[in-house]
Amino acid sequence: MSRTTTLVAVVLAAVALVFTGWVLATPASACSCAGLATPEQFERADVVFAGHLVSREVNGGASSSDPALHVFAVDAVFKGTAHARQGVVSAASGASCGLELAGDGPFLVFAGGQDGGPHRADLCGGTAPAAPELVAEVRALSAAEGAAVAVDPLPGAAGTELRSAPQSWAGVLVVAGAGLALLTGLLARRSRHRRG
Repeated sequence: MSRTTTLVAVVLAAVALVFTGWVLATPASACSCAGLATPEQFERADVVFAGHLVSREVNGGASSSDPALHVFAVDAVFKGTAHARQGVVSAASGASCGLELAGDGPFLVFAGGQDGGPHRADLCGGTAPAAPELVAEVRALSAAEGAAVAVDPLPGAAGTELRSAPQSWAGVLVVAGAGLALLTGLLARRSRHRRG
């Protein structure tokens, strides 16, 4: 095999490994929360409401960070606005700071606002089962802001459909890497054929 052909084969193999993620894999990350107190979580949230989980839909499912849509039947709103059926988007898994909700509730949801669309929430934002002492604390925080202690949700639904996630590049990269590996093999075989 000539020196040029060997160099081309090595470079193509290296590129194939990089594209398939064997060499430059992105580092894993786990969710870690700073442990904010309820008053800080209430302050940061655009919307705080109590409700029961009606459904949960994950778009994708290949990654812990894929979006998950949680639809709630809202009972009372303590801050901001929420509809009777309100969607809340988070990452699919707690590993990526997504909501980890067991059962149908009731839950107190602390979320970022998005008029007409789904609100956004995460594991560290304060969303939790609606324990009586937590509800009492949220009622007091709502009253301290000068808002009504608890209001009815707006009629109708908002943010209850999850938009399609962009196509993952992982499949494209695997196919490209496999193509480069195949090309490398063909070039190496061709080079051996010429010598023999």
